[in-house]
Amino acid sequence: MNIALILETALVMLVAFLVGAILGYVIRCLFFKPQPAAKPREAAKPVAPAPVAAPPAKPEPEPIAASEPEPEPAVPEEPTEAAKVESAEPSADAGGKPFGLSEPRGGKKDDLKRIKGVGPKIEGTLNELGIYHFDQVAGWSDENVDWINGFLSFKGRVQRENWIEQAKALASGEDTEFSKRVDKGAVPSSKK
Repeated sequence: MNIALILETALVMLVAFLVGAILGYVIRCLFFKPQPAAKPREAAKPVAPAPVAAPPAKPEPEPIAASEPEPEPAVPEEPTEAAKVESAEPSADAGGKPFGLSEPRGGKKDDLKRIKGVGPKIEGTLNELGIYHFDQVAGWSDENVDWINGFLSFKGRVQRENWIEQAKALASGEDTEFSKRVDKGAVPSSKK
């Protein structure tokens, strides 16, 4: 066998492999672009963890001497809905989502459209999250604000429009310049 022929064949195969690899890379980059990351609204929705089965309990050995039965440990009672509502401390789940109420207190919700920047659509979305009252908005933490901005696809709007400061004033019974205009019917987006 001719060694030159073997080397020439190996060189042609190497060049063909390299050309194929380069073409494959270029085609992949042009036609198969990576998918963009999920939107903050989709990524923010919590997913319930899968239940984990507990390991089987080991049987306790029988006591040798008879003794007084041990009292069962006290299980703390779940707070009532009224106690949860009365809590003045704002709270949130992991990730900053503000906790909402299952329904408005006393069956009557505040008109969140009296906050500048909250129109009918945003008020409806906040209500779906269980946010019905000014004091709920007034009690948001920085993490809650970040979560709401992401969920509503706002970048800093809650801070820019001072929702929390407005909500604090409205919750305490004060009016803002904007809420006065809403009350007079001078704000078209806030009409019922």
